[in-house]
Formats: sequence, structure tokens, C-alpha cells
Amino acid sequence: MIYGKITLEDWRTACVEGEEPESSFESYNLRLFFYGTLYNRDTLEASPEDSNAKLAADAYLSDSLYGFSRLDGSFTIVYYSENECGIARDHHGTHYPIYCTLDGYFSTSWKFLEEQSEEAFSYNPVSLSAFLQRGILKEGRSAMADVHVLNAGEKFYMLTEAGYIKPVVDALKFKIPIDLSFSLETLKEHDPDLYETVKDDLYCLKRDSIFCYDPQKSIDKHPDIEACSRRYGELHARAIRRRIGDSRRVGILLSGGYDSGSNLAALRSIYDGEIDSYSVGFKGDTWTELPMARLMSETFHTRHHEYEIDGTEINALPDIVRFLGEPFVEGGLMVNYCAMRMIGDDKPEVILGGDGSDQYFGTSGREVALHYLAARAGVRPLMRGINRLLQHRTFDTGGKLSRINFHLDKVLHIMEGERFGFSDSALRGFLQNPEADFEPAVSPKIDTRSFENLYTQHALLSDLEIVINRIILFKASRMAQMFGNNLTFPFMDLELYNFLQELPVSLKCKGDSVWDIARGRSVSKYLLKYHYKPLLPEAITSKKKQGGFAPMPLFFRDPLQRARFKEFILSSGITDDYLRRDAVERFLTEYDRDAGQTGGWFWHKQNKALQYFNLLTLVVWWEEFVEEQEVKF
Repeated sequence: MIYGKITLEDWRTACVEGEEPESSFESYNLRLFFYGTLYNRDTLEASPEDSNAKLAADAYLSDSLYGFSRLDGSFTIVYYSENECGIARDHHGTHYPIYCTLDGYFSTSWKFLEEQSEEAFSYNPVSLSAFLQRGILKEGRSAMADVHVLNAGEKFYMLTEAGYIKPVVDALKFKIPIDLSFSLETLKEHDPDLYETVKDDLYCLKRDSIFCYDPQKSIDKHPDIEACSRRYGELHARAIRRRIGDSRRVGILLSGGYDSGSNLAALRSIYDGEIDSYSVGFKGDTWTELPMARLMSETFHTRHHEYEIDGTEINALPDIVRFLGEPFVEGGLMVNYCAMRMIGDDKPEVILGGDGSDQYFGTSGREVALHYLAARAGVRPLMRGINRLLQHRTFDTGGKLSRINFHLDKVLHIMEGERFGFSDSALRGFLQNPEADFEPAVSPKIDTRSFENLYTQHALLSDLEIVINRIILFKASRMAQMFGNNLTFPFMDLELYNFLQELPVSLKCKGDSVWDIARGRSVSKYLLKYHYKPLLPEAITSKKKQGGFAPMPLFFRDPLQRARFKEFILSSGITDDYLRRDAVERFLTEYDRDAGQTGGWFWHKQNKALQYFNLLTLVVWWEEFVEEQEVKF
């Protein structure tokens, strides 16, 4: 854990306490503390003597706004200078979570901030309702009303007058000569309104991105597929080499799909040492990918380890919630937990994960195409009306209307990430004070000038900023930290990301036309599959993608366990202060009734189980952190 204060009062002596930094840097105008690791020392042209802190300092001093965006790694940076101080997270937030209060105190644990303040924080009802609906908290908010959470690729910071005024004036192209004597009084004389805005914002905690995203749509309609394939393979292998370094024993998470298989094939092309592979399957379930993982292990000669989930792993939920400190649920959470736990004490020096590859290429091509066509045809208002009507619990049966609404919801809300959880109407029925405690998600303005524009926008706003940064890399990195494993993600390499941004959409989602893509006749991750298909077993490349989630009803199939969960949930203080007891009891009773029925649509059962998981997780969190009662299953 690290903790400290963002302060401009005495920047030369301000310090960060707790864990020792990996390295630190100090000069006449900057003090910087670096925690974590850097992968791209080569592109930064670092010498062996250059510490990671010095490289970070050089990046910041060259560009105080976006200099940190040149760094590729898993890190937290705390910096102090005469005119600015702050704390920054890496591109995807795979290092520690960072919590901060408005007076500048920060820590990797909100509970520590509460203890230091000697005053109990209150829970954030809006953030908790967002969790019930999506499995993640409201963006930028923690579970506590008094604490802000720093998103991936962002910084919390404060500025002095000198640190604030010049960037503001430059950004507004103010027609005044700027020199060191320029001050607030000068600004007051020339623009009183701007002066009032700037004056009120000085010395306040601010939040900003350290990355300047400017997604570009390539206009190359006839790309050289062979050249792009070679370049992609080179960059992927280089990303792995950066992460394994001189390791003599490497681990890899192996699902039996294209991404983990590509990681393994690329690893074997540059490394002939010992490899441990780890795979997780599901007992008695057709979704298991263990046979494919074994085939991959045999092909590339790894020492293979397996674990089969049987549903009893849900007993570890209180431990997970206690470690995270906040409620979080995603379909693959228990898969990550079991994989990291399986590794045990006999740990490889580094473990490669295949996370994020889908999202870097862009996902949901069919839904993006359908949304684009619906927008062009002017039928989105009609679709929204049908979607609102079918949200009513009367239609939530798993029948044909449920299926229609499931797909409508995905098409209409493509910029909001996955929406497994309670619908707007169901959530309002759960809350005691829905008008105050629930804020419906607001989609950004959607760019429908072309399918390519919309696909590129979706890849940034949904795939990267929500799914990668707030869901899949959060769960994977935090579960690795829970068990002390060094898990890293080669597909998230910064150089690889920049290369993919230059590619035309046709090399990411390949289809003959937008209509064909809307019909599901397309190939996702086209360039990756083009490059690695000849290198992987045919049984892998011809298999339909399953996805990295667990069949969630598996965790609730034991009626005795459900009875215990029901008693636990209904006895919680959360039904006195936040949730309606009658609505919660009705949901649990209906789940019991439906769980005894065979057959039915998979995604209806999956979503109901995820709703149950969200509810159970929230109650565990409530008991642990609001009621301060230890929970054990």
C-alpha cells in the first residue's frame, strides 16, 4: 500500500509513505516516485543507468500534459513540483487502484483513508445502483460518497497560479504576450469572466487523462495484408519479449482460443525455456475448453495445469470482496480467481495473459453494423420504445420477446459496454429511493457518418475505456495481486496499440459489406487470425469462440446453498436502509422456482444468475464495509 497527499504547500519535502518506490528522481524542479514496472525502455532509448523514475521525469518535463502517455507499463507515479503535483496511473490501470479525497489525501485503500480521517465515510447509493445494473461502479466514483477513484490512464493533480494560467491562456489562444510576469491580475484586467473561473479553480483537486486519444479512421481501402501481418507478428513477439525479459521460467494462461494460442505460439518463437500453462474449465458443462487447452499444451510443449470449477468456489466470494474493497462482478471473475489460486507458491517469474486482444481490434461488429443501419433508416426511436416496453418484468421470461429485447438492448446501447444485470425498470423496483439513488446511463453522441466511424468510436469508448480498463484488466490484475502473481498482458503493448489504430477497419472486422456484417457474416480480429491461423492446430482455428466467462448458474444450482444465501441476504441491514425487502425476496423466490426447471434459453439463465451474483456481492460488501461484520460462507 502507498499513501500520501497531493499538496503544493511544501513540494520539496512532501513524501509518499508505505511501500518503497521502485525508483525515485529528484532535481531542482521536480521530485518523482515510481512504483511498478516499465516495458518500453527500448523505445524510450533508456541507458542501463536510467531508472524508471528518471524516464518518467523526462517524459513529464518534456510535456507536462501528455508526457506520461509515452510510458508503457504497469505503474503508479507520484510527482511534486513548484507549480504542479499529482498522482498518475498507467494506460490500463493494471497497477494499484488509487483513491483520493477532495483535500488531496490519496491511498491505494479507501479504508485506510477512512481510518486516517477518523470519521466514517458514507456509502454512495448512486454508485451502488450502477453496480447492480452493470457489475461495476459509477465511472470515477468509489463505493463511498466521500472518495473519488482514479481511472486508468488518468491523473489527480493540483496547480498553482503559474502552473494553471499559461495552459489555460494557450488553450484559449489569448491574444496577450505571455511571460513569467503574467498573473491573475493581468488576466483580470483583460477578461474578468475568465479570471473568476480560473480563480475559483486554483489549488483544487482536478482529474485529467494523461493520454490524448485521437482515433483515426484509416482510408486505405487496399492494405497490403502480408506486410501488415508480418508487422503485427513482429510487434506481438516484441511485446512478449519486453515482458518476459531474462526470465527462465514463464507461465501462460491458456483458454484454448486464438488469443492465448497466439501468445503461446509467439512465445515459443522467441523462447525455448520452461513454460507452465494454466487452464480453467467447468465440471459437467459443454462450455469447457480444457480439451483445446491440452491440445495447445501438447503442440507447444508446456507443463500443463488444470482446474475445473464446480460451483463451490462461490464460497470464496467474501474473501474476494474483502480484498477488492469494492463490489465487482463479471462473468469471468471466478475463472481469473481460480486460475491465480491454482498457481500456488510454485510461481513462474512472469505469466502471460491473453486479455484485451478482442477489444483492441474492436468487438460487437454485428451490433455496431445494426446500430449504424438503424440510424441511417431512422428507426432508432421505434427501437427504443420497444426496448422500454419489453423491459417490464412481464416479458422477462426467457421467451421470444426476451430474446428480442436482449438483442435490442445490445444494439441500442453499444457505447455503454455489457449490460448484464438489472434493467432500469427492475432496478427502480429494487431501490427504496430510486429517484435519488439511480442515474440512468447516458450514451455519448454517436458518430454514424459511416460504419467505419462508428466502429472506431465504439472501439475507443466501449471496448477500451469501459471493457478493457474498468472490467477485464481490472479483474485479471487484481486477482493476480490477490495471490502475488506477476501477470502481464502482451496484447496491451503500447506500440501494438498504436499500430492497430492505423489499420483500416477491414483488417479488424472483415466483411463484404455492412449488411453482411449485420447478418453476422464477418471475421473479427481478422489480422490476428490471418497471421496465426497457419501456426495453430486446425482444431483451434476452426472452433467457434466461447468467451472467457463461466456459466453463472453453476454457482447457484445447489438448493441448500441458495437457501443459505437467501437467509443471509434478507437478514442484511441493506434491506432496511437501501433495497426494498419485498422486491429482493420476490427475486430470490422466482430464481428458486426457475432454477428447478430444465432447458430454457442460455442467455436468460446467464443474466439471471449474474443478477443474483451482483445482489449477493453487494450484500457481502455491505455487511463487510457498512455493517463491519465479517462474512463467511
